[in-house]
Amino acid sequence: MTITHQPVVLTSSSIGGRDEEVVEANAAIIDAMRKAMLRLEDMSPVAVRSCLVDFYLSQALDGGFAQYAVMAGGRIATDPLVREGMAGMGAAAHLDLFNRAAEAYAVLTDGTAASYLAGGTDDTGAVNRAVLRIEELDGEFEELLEHENITSLNARWLRGQPDLLVLDDEEVGPYIQRLAAMALEDAGTGSVRSGAANPF
Repeated sequence: MTITHQPVVLTSSSIGGRDEEVVEANAAIIDAMRKAMLRLEDMSPVAVRSCLVDFYLSQALDGGFAQYAVMAGGRIATDPLVREGMAGMGAAAHLDLFNRAAEAYAVLTDGTAASYLAGGTDDTGAVNRAVLRIEELDGEFEELLEHENITSLNARWLRGQPDLLVLDDEEVGPYIQRLAAMALEDAGTGSVRSGAANPF
């Protein structure tokens, strides 16, 4: 049995809770799916993008865009999913800021990013300007959170999915196990899968 498009899954204990609880529940379910060796195409596209936007938020809050850039690893795959998630949930201002921060950080990618992240300095004017620009944008990020609550937008996006599946907490594990079994069956029968890498 080939796995088809999967819905967003939330728990009954989180669906009526605070926005943070909804976003965290989605992230926990995606993490459980990853640990069950499910691949991106076996998960809800909305749920994956929601999880990555929340990952970006947590990293940016802790250490700015530079920390996100390092912790995200393969940003060629991750950045587009973050952008799609922000667009999908209506976080237009955060998307604009993300794009500007990514552009500024790109100046540091030729061997200078590691030194910057380690607290080093560089005499190159372009790099120094890029560092100042990133720090300015990090400050803008903190101000923006007060005007565009990305966690609330994320939770509303998840709750508003037309195919939302709400499970009791004890039903989540068996549900993921069934998906994993279906994925193994697909692999055993030679079903064509896209081979998308897991960016988490």
